[in-house]
Amino acid sequence: MLTKFILLLILKIFSIKTACVESENHCAKCNPMTKLCAKCENDIYVPDNNGGCQNARICTLGSNQCLECEDNGQLCKTCVSGYFPDENGGCSYTDNCEVSYRGKCLKCKKDYILIGEEEIEETEETDGTETVKKQINLYNEYNEIRICKSLLNGDLKNCEEVNIYKGFCEKCKKNYFLNSGDRKCTLTENCYESSFDICTKCKAGYYLDKREGVCKVKTKNFEFCKLTIDGETCDTCDSNYYLDEEDRCISINKCLKTNNFNQCENCIYGYIPSNDKYSCVQTDNCQSGDKDLGLCSSCVDNYYLDVMEGKCKSNKEDNDFKFCKIADNNICKECIDGYTLAKDNKCSIATNCIEIDNGICIACEEKYHLGLDNKCTNVEHCIYSDNNICSECEENYYYFETDSKCVLGGDNFTNCKSSTSNTTCEVCKSNFYLNQTDKLCYDNRDKNSDFYKCSNTDSNADKCDHCENGYYLGQKDKKCSKVAGCALSENENKCLECDLYFCLNVTSSKCIYNDDIESEEKKFIYKCKQTNALGTSCEACMDGFILSENGLCYDDAHCEERNEDGTCKKCQSNEEGLYCLNKYFGCVDIYINNNCLQCDDIFDFISCNKCFDGFTLNEDGDCIENE
Repeated sequence: MLTKFILLLILKIFSIKTACVESENHCAKCNPMTKLCAKCENDIYVPDNNGGCQNARICTLGSNQCLECEDNGQLCKTCVSGYFPDENGGCSYTDNCEVSYRGKCLKCKKDYILIGEEEIEETEETDGTETVKKQINLYNEYNEIRICKSLLNGDLKNCEEVNIYKGFCEKCKKNYFLNSGDRKCTLTENCYESSFDICTKCKAGYYLDKREGVCKVKTKNFEFCKLTIDGETCDTCDSNYYLDEEDRCISINKCLKTNNFNQCENCIYGYIPSNDKYSCVQTDNCQSGDKDLGLCSSCVDNYYLDVMEGKCKSNKEDNDFKFCKIADNNICKECIDGYTLAKDNKCSIATNCIEIDNGICIACEEKYHLGLDNKCTNVEHCIYSDNNICSECEENYYYFETDSKCVLGGDNFTNCKSSTSNTTCEVCKSNFYLNQTDKLCYDNRDKNSDFYKCSNTDSNADKCDHCENGYYLGQKDKKCSKVAGCALSENENKCLECDLYFCLNVTSSKCIYNDDIESEEKKFIYKCKQTNALGTSCEACMDGFILSENGLCYDDAHCEERNEDGTCKKCQSNEEGLYCLNKYFGCVDIYINNNCLQCDDIFDFISCNKCFDGFTLNEDGDCIENE
């Protein structure tokens, strides 16, 4: 009995000793079942057997890049080259590293990228009786040491996409080519693909001299050559050419496209491939088809294809197939260009039609609308139409939607734009507003009037209910006011759409003059139509401009002459002189001094940097003709 009492007393004392208390002995959370600590307050500590946490900083030689431990055995004293002791008993690689932990870099400095990231894949292993799922590190041999590699020089210079697991380049920047051996990006003149700084494929207009590994301009002896091995004779020809017995590149007879065996697959107009496929032969009015089977698939001009017979027949005769292109089962199915297929399956000229699909008109010219007979009909007294419906009638006419006509209006309809009724107007013309009491249109151009720029009144016609685009309605006075540069606004503080030459800042909902560049950081405003959600870059450009890779609005439409890589070399002429070539914005039309080729200043387009040949730039920035 005494022995049992003593045993219970010992167990009680032991249980008190091992009891866990949160926020004591560095413990953050206790396990109610075991009475031990489940989570310590930070990674320096680990749970012990006494309900608390013990210091986990233990230095181990050969672990975490450590070469020598301190006497207390907690911290590392000496690390391998390039590593430095950290507070966790190991070493950290801190060269060009911004954040590191337990001997591994977590974040690199600017212009550096972290190499050695882990990629985990789940696999299954079996011993014949049991299948076990395991997670393995795909690139363990690479991420034992995480390093920061420079993006500005070395192996990753001019690289656009990097393999963060293995540390080599996957894709190079524009105009650079990835060597398949050392994975570096190199700029090889006139080359399209390269390997180990040796070109393997040239640009158009050049052939590859494999002996020297360079691209050369095609000369008379190598006019249609693609590759030469010894530099003296051609070994591979361009597409549509074949190598004859004298090592010359000869054009495949009237062939437009060849296969990998230099056999012709597509011939020029009026020809089809021959039996041996190495030349093209003319067929009876057939443009393309299968000569072996004697079937044609398309015909030359003035002939239509009879699908049933696979032959070409004349479409000039005055019969059911006049102007026909394809017929099947003795019925015309498609007309030649400029003609449309009527309900009687005959082709007639597509008067006033601007778009035809399978021989049927689907869109008409301006002022015309598409009728049920697939023909274009004119809407009398219509100024212009939209989607084949008149959207603006002549003065004193309004569009009567019920009859799809422009109707002459009386006094009540003088300024009416459209209506579905003969007695009331529904939409007024520009510069007029609709009075909701009598449904008539009144002038809104008087600045002293309560209805200035009003488009619609309230039900009593006492006050304006809605303003024209670019104006907002005052909440108190119910008058329309202008928002500077704004074409469409919700209220005086929020613009939804800007006028031409203004950019909508989505963040502030304000319109900014888009040619007014205030600083280097604000150059994205030039010709910008709308910014991003933060107002820090352009999201959409004005019509005629494209958003370039660097986030600027670039004019590429007015380029007159281009370089071999497709970039603009010279801009077109305009009414005032020349569009000036600017490296940031393309062909800018602000420059008015003739004979200037380039003006690269961001803020001052009228400062010329380079003149055309035969002209010299003087001190005043003008291009003066050479004497």
